[in-house]
Amino acid sequence: MEVLVSIVVPTRNSLPLIRRLVDAILNQNVPFRFELVFMENSSDDGTVEYLHAIPHPDKRIITIAKGQFSHSGTRMLAAEAAAGQIMVYFTDDAVPIGQQFLANLTAPVRAGLAAAAYGVHQINHEWHDPVDAFLHNEWYERYDDIVEPISQFCWDKFTPDVRRRLSNFDNCASCIHRETLLKMRFPSVAYGEDMFFARQLILNGFRVAQVKDAKFYHWHKVKFGYMFRRMCVDAHLSLQHFDIRYVNRLRGVIKAIVIRTLHRTYIAFFKIRMPLSRKIYWSCYNARVLSADFLGKYCGTIDADMAARRFSPLKKKLFHLKTRILEETEQRSIGRH
Repeated sequence: MEVLVSIVVPTRNSLPLIRRLVDAILNQNVPFRFELVFMENSSDDGTVEYLHAIPHPDKRIITIAKGQFSHSGTRMLAAEAAAGQIMVYFTDDAVPIGQQFLANLTAPVRAGLAAAAYGVHQINHEWHDPVDAFLHNEWYERYDDIVEPISQFCWDKFTPDVRRRLSNFDNCASCIHRETLLKMRFPSVAYGEDMFFARQLILNGFRVAQVKDAKFYHWHKVKFGYMFRRMCVDAHLSLQHFDIRYVNRLRGVIKAIVIRTLHRTYIAFFKIRMPLSRKIYWSCYNARVLSADFLGKYCGTIDADMAARRFSPLKKKLFHLKTRILEETEQRSIGRH
């Protein structure tokens, strides 16, 4: 039996996260042969030794030099080297749920119903933030199972929110027909290559599927600075490519932070059963992350014209900060790689 699916996982100092992912993959019940391709980025924590010890007959470890990783470029390199007809991409901290995950995720692409498919990320209320899990684990229900091809004329008529929703895609757990990927390619961007790739697909006659019975756990515990930088880049790209402006004024930022912090604190104390210490901890964590989230979004929307206006010293500083963040992101992709 020939290899049908190539499973690609970028790694860098991934222990012990990678163990959970690999165990879940090897435990899958699938009707096809697959290979494991690890894009290893100069780990020094024992990850390389662990990868060599994985008991799978079809396994490759491709070394990426330190400083050469990129979310789009490294994944394209894997596609060019892959043996399978179908690419499956994971991040090293994703954890598939159930033994049918791979079969379900790849089903639309194997059946020719879509050129690409993505799974549904979930938040584990025990491993991760229980408040986030309470709020967001049913997010996928408002999305279509398959997004049909869209003409440029129709795209231009859609609202920014609709454009962004139709371009939803997630390389934390995705599946793409290799021939289509090599033709369309992930765009050369430092961040958000998955959503821009989905936009390319639907505007060029391809379907994209969301597989609602292919769920996986994925969540990041983040620091203030990381969240601020990430949302600054996200807001800049969302405004540039989808015309979405999350926040307009600093007053709106403060209002959003206060309202959402109070909401999440209420959920932590009155909707979820957990020790008081955890209620306090997660309430404080969410207050910090929400502050970074909305301040980063505000920073990402400031342009040169806004910064050049008189009596705007704060906007000038934020614009310079945004410029520096974008330059740094171009040089080093956001994330642990």
